Amino acid sequence: MKRPLVDYESGSGSESECGSPSDKPETSPADIPPQLKRRQTGTRAPSSAPAPTPAAPLDRSSGTHTIPPKPAPKPTSSLPPIPDRLTDLYSSNARTAVADDPSLHQGRQRQVPHIPGNWPSHVYIEWLPGWEDRELLSSLVDKLQTKVAFAAQRYPDLEGVKINTALRDPELPVDKPLHISLSAPITLTSKNKDAFLDDLTRAIRSSGVSPFVVDFSGGVDWYRSEESTRSFLVLRVHEVQNIGTTADSSPNPRLTTLLQQCNKTVKDYGQSPLYDSQDMGCRFHVTIAWTHARPSESLKQLTDSLFDDCKTMHSENVSIRDKLRTGSSFPVDTVKAKIGNYVTRFVLRDKGHSFVKTE
Repeated sequence: MKRPLVDYESGSGSESECGSPSDKPETSPADIPPQLKRRQTGTRAPSSAPAPTPAAPLDRSSGTHTIPPKPAPKPTSSLPPIPDRLTDLYSSNARTAVADDPSLHQGRQRQVPHIPGNWPSHVYIEWLPGWEDRELLSSLVDKLQTKVAFAAQRYPDLEGVKINTALRDPELPVDKPLHISLSAPITLTSKNKDAFLDDLTRAIRSSGVSPFVVDFSGGVDWYRSEESTRSFLVLRVHEVQNIGTTADSSPNPRLTTLLQQCNKTVKDYGQSPLYDSQDMGCRFHVTIAWTHARPSESLKQLTDSLFDDCKTMHSENVSIRDKLRTGSSFPVDTVKAKIGNYVTRFVLRDKGHSFVKTE
C-alpha cells in the first residue's frame, strides 16, 4: 500500500479528541446538499422551440434598436463550500517513491531529511480563500509568470525564472488551502510526539488569545530564508484591531503571542524556533507563489508594477494592492498542528469560554 507523502505547505486533517489518530470525523446528513428535485409543471414546450427573445429598446432619435450590453456572469453555486475538516482528511499527496526525489515535486527539497520513525510536523493558521480572493490571486500569479517570460528577453536575470502557484495542486485540479506559519518544519519522534502535543495544547491555552481578524494591508513581498532553496511571493499579514482597543507596539500582537508560545514549546524539544528575533511581529505572511530563483531587482519591480496596475482588476482606479488592502481579510479562530498526516485543531475562544482542542 502506498503511504502518503507529507506536504509542509498545506495543512489539514481529521478532528477528534487529542491523541487518537485513528478517529475520523463523521459526516452528518445535514452536511450533504439535498438532491435537486424535478418540478412537475404539467405541460412544457418542446425542447426544440427556442425561448422568445425580448425586443431591443427603440432609439427614437435614430429610429434604430439599441441592444444593451450583457452583464458579466457571476459565479453561482447551490453547493456549500468544502469544510476545512474535509481538507484535513487529505492533507498530503500520495507517496510515489520511498526516497526523497525532488524531481517528483517540482524540484522542491526537504529542509529536514526524512528518517523512518520520525514525524515531520508543522504548526500554522489555515486560510481557505473565498472564490473572489482565489480568482484574484490566481490571476495575479498567472499574469506574473506571463510577464516574467516576456521580460526575460530584455532582462538576463529573469531568464529561466518560473513562477509556481501555491494556490493549486500541480498534479490535480484542486485548490489548496493557504496558511500563516507558527513554526518552522520540525521533526518529532514516535516517543515524544504525544507529549509535544500536550505541551502545545497547554501553551496555546495559556496564551489567552481570543479570535481575531487579519488582512493583507502589509503589502506584497518576495521572501527567501537563508536555509531555503526557494523564494516565496508572500502577502504580508496585519491584524485588524478591534474597535475600542489600543494597538500594541507589535503590528501583530496576537500572532506574536501565539508564535512565542509555539517557539517556547518547540525549543523544549530541541527544535529551531521561527522568527526568533525582535522583528518577528512584522514577518507573518501567506505564501501565494514560489520560484527556485533568487528574487532579483527586475523580478521585484515587475511584481510591484503588476500589483499597482489598475487595469489588472478590470475596474476603474482599483489595483490589486488596493483590493487586497481594503477588501480581503479572514477571521482567525483556529490553530492547527500537523504531525505526520494527522491534524489537531486548537479552537480559540472568547474570554469566558472554554478552550477546545480537537483532532
